[in-house]
Amino acid sequence: MPSLRSCSNTLGQPERRLLLRLRRLLCLVLLSAQAAWAGPVTQQNGVVQVIDMQLRWKHQFQFAGYYAAAAQGYYREEGLEVRIHEGGPNVTPVEEVLSGRTQYGEANSELLQARLHGKPLVALAVIFQHSPSVLLARTDEGVRTVHDLIDKPVMLMGADTDADFLAMFRSEGIPLDKLKLLPSSYQIEDLANGKVTAFNSYLTNESFYLQQRGVDYNVISPVTYGIDFYSDILFTTQAEIDEHPQRVEAFRRATLRGWRYAMDHPEEIIDLLINQYSVEKSRAHLEFEAEAMRPLVQSDLIEIGHMNPGRWQRMAETFLELGMVDSIDGLENFMYDPNPPQLVERLRKTIVLISVGGALVLMFTLVLLNAQRHLRNEIKLRKLAEEEVRKLAFYDSLTGLPNRNSFIPFVSQKLLGAKSRGEHLALCYIDLNNFKQINDCFGHQAGDAVLIHAASAIKSHISEFEIAARMGGDEFVLLLDGAHHKHDIQRITQDICKAVELPMPWKDTKIKVSASLGVAWYPEDGELLDELMFKADTAMFQSKARNAAQA
Repeated sequence: MPSLRSCSNTLGQPERRLLLRLRRLLCLVLLSAQAAWAGPVTQQNGVVQVIDMQLRWKHQFQFAGYYAAAAQGYYREEGLEVRIHEGGPNVTPVEEVLSGRTQYGEANSELLQARLHGKPLVALAVIFQHSPSVLLARTDEGVRTVHDLIDKPVMLMGADTDADFLAMFRSEGIPLDKLKLLPSSYQIEDLANGKVTAFNSYLTNESFYLQQRGVDYNVISPVTYGIDFYSDILFTTQAEIDEHPQRVEAFRRATLRGWRYAMDHPEEIIDLLINQYSVEKSRAHLEFEAEAMRPLVQSDLIEIGHMNPGRWQRMAETFLELGMVDSIDGLENFMYDPNPPQLVERLRKTIVLISVGGALVLMFTLVLLNAQRHLRNEIKLRKLAEEEVRKLAFYDSLTGLPNRNSFIPFVSQKLLGAKSRGEHLALCYIDLNNFKQINDCFGHQAGDAVLIHAASAIKSHISEFEIAARMGGDEFVLLLDGAHHKHDIQRITQDICKAVELPMPWKDTKIKVSASLGVAWYPEDGELLDELMFKADTAMFQSKARNAAQA
């Protein structure tokens, strides 16, 4: 009879799910025997386990979840005492964990790069769904795009920690020898006093200093150039997972509890930082940091810690395309599996002691062999579907415009940048009038053609730094810069409506459609995306009512 391990090594994802169901069944049957055999989950002889966690930088709100997990007793409940080590200019979390000086750490995209170079590192959870790493450049230096940095002094932390910046340069075809790269001094004053043109920064941190000093600056973000990496990734080594699987799961579980608490109680964590960790930042600075982090963590939209395999795949492919790694084979098993192979081995040993285990394994094997042929076909179809979904995830398949998944992160970054620079923006909601009548009279193919026509009219009236997206049906939304000149925005929206109204040839006739448009102004109508969307939508419906009354 084949062993449970030998079967699992040859199975695909659907078969592994069946194997997981068997594990759970065996756990119920063998619970008492396993408990006696395995001992406590996280404690050794009743003694709390002491582990070390390495932060990326010095104590600040950026690491709020770890402080909250310790202060609220979440680590202690799991049988752990966690020593949290602050970082600094000469401390690299990846090196600290690989050397064994700490068991856990937090890193940026350099974690994936190290893994693809053969380092045995595993991502446990993602805290920042979007990276806050940006280059801040002085406005008076005339730097607005990454290409303006050529032949200018730029401070970076280094290749081991600035993978997203290197990817941005290479993606834009800028050789590194065209830049005057300097090792970071970690002193934002070097930018404020003009020593360098651009400085490696976090949106949540250094921009506060510049605002306090009255220094005008521009933000150069890798996201603008299509480099959207994960950030602040909790990780450990494969050896830690192999040797202490229950400890890894317990630490991860308590940490994510801490992050949920921290994002819901920012003022309490700020008090903790000031009183217990003696953070030198002012309360205003910590409050700024907490607020700037919220759209990056997206705790209201995405579960904290969430990792998307497709997102990791795209990051790895970006490294490969830009020549930063030779292969992406190391991506396999890079994401933490809460059901590690060690658990299977532990169960297998327990099964040997219980005769019923053999019968259950045999029954499972017979069922698996019978279903394997169907499962292989399902796997093939699912992979094709997942690939198609990945392609369509960020763009509307009909009009080619960005969709909601692209629009929301882009606008969130724009609002954050606008707040830091005191800029004004306009969010416009557009809806086609009597669109249903077009479908009823001419058919859905004509309706699709009208949507493409409208999308083209909208896109042709915005700049490359603005965005228009299809939100669904006949609804479109766009974000426009320069809203402090409201008459310019009104002219643009009028031109868009006129362009949409131009007759569209269709077979032997022409179709004419009009649009209703509503505008919300940032920051006058609100500073949050949800507020702006609501007010623009309300203004659009008022416009539609006026158009209907005039018809």
